[in-house]
Amino acid sequence: MNKKKSKQAVCEMLGVLISFLVLVPFLMVFLNSMKSKRQANLLELSLTGISWNQFLENYGTVIREARLVSSFMNSAIVTFLGAALVLSCASMAAFVVVRRKTRAMRAVNNFIVMGLTLPLAMVPVYFMLSKVHMTTGTGAVAGAILVYAASIFPFIFFIYTGFIKGISSEIDEAAIIDGASPLLMYFRIIFPLLKPVTITALMHCVMSIWNDFGISLYLLNSAKRTTAVLTTYLFMGQKASDWQLLFADVVLVSMPIVILYLFMQKYIVAGLADGAVKG
Repeated sequence: MNKKKSKQAVCEMLGVLISFLVLVPFLMVFLNSMKSKRQANLLELSLTGISWNQFLENYGTVIREARLVSSFMNSAIVTFLGAALVLSCASMAAFVVVRRKTRAMRAVNNFIVMGLTLPLAMVPVYFMLSKVHMTTGTGAVAGAILVYAASIFPFIFFIYTGFIKGISSEIDEAAIIDGASPLLMYFRIIFPLLKPVTITALMHCVMSIWNDFGISLYLLNSAKRTTAVLTTYLFMGQKASDWQLLFADVVLVSMPIVILYLFMQKYIVAGLADGAVKG
């Protein structure tokens, strides 16, 4: 018993230490976002130089110069549409692959999961999108959404397959006997059962798309369509950077994800646990 308690205590101490190491950079960013340019350039983890007036000035400047309201709207549109596309396609594909136990479906499963090991090659992707006029104007937004969906799809598919394997196929048989079509059976019976894992998958999609820099840099770099993450470029230079403004921008850009995660944390843990057990 004492051995078990001591092991638990060591694990808890290790967890606290890791949490501290993770929080230190965030704390440094937040503190320096409330300092003057001279104080922020020191990049110190201290309360020296913090003032309410400097906080209002830095954050107000960032919101105005980075046009954060417009950038947030662009990010929200791309994130929402990309996540909706991935969740709908991945969940239906996983349901079909799991339920149809054929050699062809196993090959499809292996082919999709293999995508987890392949990096995104942006140059050929950009070349293909340019051929279908999806690198400029509103086409660039659609192109970015498709690229995001394709890059995240294998992982979300993998999560759904592990969860659906734990749902009894007798539910499907009962629905078919009652006269339900496959599509009706999926949306009315199966999809509601996927709520825990769907919330986990949704959070992963939102974090991946909202925080992405590379795809946005190639496809959404115009003034009208720039995303929130790209606004950090405005306060960085080759020879000098406005660190206090850059840190304030980082805080503002990360807040939606942090708030969403805090509200969804309970469901995310439940979804991961259920997926691990059922998979």
